[in-house]
This record gives sequence, structure tokens and C-alpha cells, in this order.
Amino acid sequence: MNLKKTMTITLSLLVFSLIAILTFLLQPSGHVQQFKAWMYPPDIKTASRAGSSSDQLTVRFFGVSTLLFDDGKDQLLIDGFFTRPSLSQTLFRPVQSDPELIQHMIKDYDLKRLSAVLISHSHYDHALDIAELGTQLPVRIVGSESTLNIARGAQIAENQLVLIQPLHAMQFGDFHVTALPSQHTPPTAVNNDLGEVISHPLQQPARFSAFKEGHSFDYLIEHKGKKILVKASTGIMPDQLKHIKVDTLFLGIAQLSRQSPDYQQHYLEQTIAMLKPKVVIPVHWDNFWEALPLKQPLEFLPYVADNTSKSMQTLIDFTEKQHAKAVILTQPVAYPVQ
Repeated sequence: MNLKKTMTITLSLLVFSLIAILTFLLQPSGHVQQFKAWMYPPDIKTASRAGSSSDQLTVRFFGVSTLLFDDGKDQLLIDGFFTRPSLSQTLFRPVQSDPELIQHMIKDYDLKRLSAVLISHSHYDHALDIAELGTQLPVRIVGSESTLNIARGAQIAENQLVLIQPLHAMQFGDFHVTALPSQHTPPTAVNNDLGEVISHPLQQPARFSAFKEGHSFDYLIEHKGKKILVKASTGIMPDQLKHIKVDTLFLGIAQLSRQSPDYQQHYLEQTIAMLKPKVVIPVHWDNFWEALPLKQPLEFLPYVADNTSKSMQTLIDFTEKQHAKAVILTQPVAYPVQ
């Protein structure tokens, strides 16, 4: 066999191997149906996405950490990410909000009652749609200066913008909300911008990397005796939550499996064990490069981003050892907050 033929075969095998590896890495890292015992609702096909006339406090999960709280009178939205550009668009083209989609979301979920959008941090998968929401609704947008500069990119009126004052309570109807300084998930090669800010109004379309983190926050929500904490990212400030107890915890688990065993243990001790919730609901586990499905559950992140099955099982095991209940929301159906 001559050298040229050997090199051709070697190169072909290398290309085949790279394609096989890439194909594997882009596959979902497991399937949410593995965790059907913890899913709400258990049968997604028969679940109603319609609103309820009850004054029971409910929450809808739209993937990542976009959560709509609704007491029948007022609504609060944590984060604003509905458009969900594909992976190829995110990597190779500027991203932008989809006005028509936002219009449909407003109609389908009666978002005319929305009092405020509160942003955990300013990465695009948390804040891409806030400017369009602020354009179509007279809603208040609450966040860091970076978050407000995303809204200013669409010339949102300054009286709609609320700069976070950490540890100072805000009131929206019967919702009392306190922003707590927090930490983002440890950085990776694609989000190594922690602490960087968006210093000028950010117009869309824009590269995903232009959406700098701009500081992270958790949100403590109190509503008629119920206490809820939303922690969007898998990061922690030691003992930050030491003096807080909640009924329901929405806990970010993105890339939890990528962290060391010591980090995982510390993170769960500083959140679940410290806050002592009755219910723990994982967030930021879904493949946010896929459009929000209408009839099927959300998909897990691909292996290139996380081993979500492992992250989910780690959370469930720790939660149950703390005698709490783990609940997995897989669609934007109304879940009654206990």
C-alpha cells in the first residue's frame, strides 16, 4: 500500500471519527421520560395549557429559567426567553427576539396582566426577549444595569426600567420580591464573561456573546404566606441563604454534572439543605437551542453542554434525602405552588 493511499484512509477514518463524536455530543444527554415518576403533569398529552380562573398561585415553566407566576390577578415573569434561536443560528448569526412569537405568547398566556419581568442575569438565554416584551407591554423590567441596557436597545421608556437594589423588597400586587446577589455557574469557554457588563444600549440583532452576564441575582418571592426562591444558575455565594427558609425552591442545575463532587455537594448543601424547601423544582436543564415544543416535553441539554440525566439524578437523590419532594416541570402548564 503506497503512502498516498495510507494517508487517504487515515484521513477518512479521522473525519468519520470526528463526525461520530460530534453527532454523539449533539444528542440529548438522556430523556426526561426517565424521570416520569417526578414529572408534572405525568401525562403531558392530556395536560391543558389554558389559564385558570382560580386565585390559586400557579407557575408555568417555559424552559431555562423563564417562569410565569400568576395568582389570577397579577403576574410576575422571571427571565424572558421564548424565542430560543437554534444552535447554528446562535453560533453563526446574530440573534434577535421574534415579535410575532411574543405577540402569540401575550395572547395565549394573558400577559396583559404582567406586572414585571425580573431578570436573573443578562445572558441571551435569560434576557433575549425582554426588550420585545417591553415594547408590546407597559411592563416594568427589573434587573442590573446590563439588563436595562438590553431594554434601552429597543428604546424602552425609562419609567419602565427598574434598577435592582439588592436586599430591598419590591411589591407587585400581592407579590413581595427581594433580589439577592448571587453567582453564575462556573465559567466555560463560551461564557467566560462573568462580571462583565453591557455598558451601552444593546440593539438587536446582536451576537449572543454581546449579552454579557452583568451580575447575577436570585429572587425571593413571598405571596400570601408562601415563600419561593428562584435560583437560575448553578452558582452560590457561601452562606448567602443562611437565614432564609422557603416552601418551594426553583434550582438551576445547568452543568452540575460537570462540576467536582465537592462542588456538587457544597452547592446542594448551600441551597436545598439550607433553605429546607418542601418542594424542589429543577430549572435550566433543557435544550434551549430547540423551539418550545407544543405537545412534547422539553428535551435535555445535549452532551456537549451537560450530562443532564446525571445532574437531575443528583438533585433528586439529595432532595429526597432531605425529605423534600422533587417535581420536574416539562411544559408551560399551570403548576399549583404549594
